[in-house]
Amino acid sequence: MNLKRGMSNPEVLRVQERLQELGIFTGAPRGNFGEKTEAAVQAFQQVNGLVVDGIVGPKTREALFGAQEPPSEPSVKMGELPLWLKEALLDLGKGVAEIAGPEDNPDIVEAHSYTSLGAKDDETPWCSSEMCKWMERAGIPSTKSAAAASWGSWGRELKNGQLGCVVVMSRTGGNHVALYLDEDDVGVYCLGGNQGNRVSVRRYSWDRVSHCRWPE
Repeated sequence: MNLKRGMSNPEVLRVQERLQELGIFTGAPRGNFGEKTEAAVQAFQQVNGLVVDGIVGPKTREALFGAQEPPSEPSVKMGELPLWLKEALLDLGKGVAEIAGPEDNPDIVEAHSYTSLGAKDDETPWCSSEMCKWMERAGIPSTKSAAAASWGSWGRELKNGQLGCVVVMSRTGGNHVALYLDEDDVGVYCLGGNQGNRVSVRRYSWDRVSHCRWPE
């Protein structure tokens, strides 16, 4: 049986507990397949080269638990991922997003505190603020700038994208910054903040990419 958003049963609880072991799911495992569980499943699928649909089907289940029960080794060894990517995956699993109306998401406001701008709302563009937060929490000096373009001269340039590298892109009216996860002929899959007003995974066309950067 495939598991997907809206379902509630012991198998969902088991998946949540497994994702929590891997450091991807940060909610409280209760057996309810909601938005945070879906985001955690999508993150797991992305780093394991699976179809990113947020549904726990046979291939995702096997990657999570292996061919035998219980699993012997996790498919995703979080300790092997760049620390800043782990921080980003935690925010993805947490479901960090803007709050409609006068209220502001404290997670986004906190991200702004890592920049010299120090905005106090979740409406000020925050992709660079999230990147600063993820890097600083991982012990890597950031640009401390709320401007996505600032990452174009940060660290060192890579000839090709690699898991966790910083991708700087153009957008209408400015720039965008996110973390590289994967690529195909059409574009690059990135995990970033302020993507659809939330921390999410999106694909961007190659003609928008200007830099792929890595810490010095």
